[in-house]
Amino acid sequence: MTGKWTSILIGALTYVLLGTLMSAFGSGAGPFAAVLSCLVIILSAIVAVWHYTNTNSATISGGEGAGMGALVGLIGAVIAGILGYILISMGAIPDPMDAAMQQMRDQGLTEEQIEQSMAMAETFSSPVIGIAIGAVFGLIGGAIGGAIGAAMFKKGGPEPTTREPIV
Repeated sequence: MTGKWTSILIGALTYVLLGTLMSAFGSGAGPFAAVLSCLVIILSAIVAVWHYTNTNSATISGGEGAGMGALVGLIGAVIAGILGYILISMGAIPDPMDAAMQQMRDQGLTEEQIEQSMAMAETFSSPVIGIAIGAVFGLIGGAIGGAIGAAMFKKGGPEPTTREPIV
């Protein structure tokens, strides 16, 4: 029987791959980037639950799926955040700060307004803060995706319970 950790790590790897691809090629997504990021987290948690339930022919509760998904989101966010920082530092993927600056220029903001906005944005753009924020969103989105996955991939029979049935 394959352990949950294998499935969680597969989900986290899915998160890292999809998230990195989105960062590399999805810079033109604009306002849809946040929606796509949430979908990456949710989909990765669903993949983990699917893998676990399919490999073990098991049904898991929504809470168990949420727990697995939360771990997928947390691990995936930390690894993707570190990898993203490295890739941005190497110039392999675009820096989101550069894209934000260009967007402000396109909107007609003055250089002074751009500098003020960038100074405020830099406060929240350190790698540690970015990873921490990503981890929080990963936990929340992963839990949602895991619960959805648990509901989607029931293998028949009653859902496992820890309580005795009421007679």
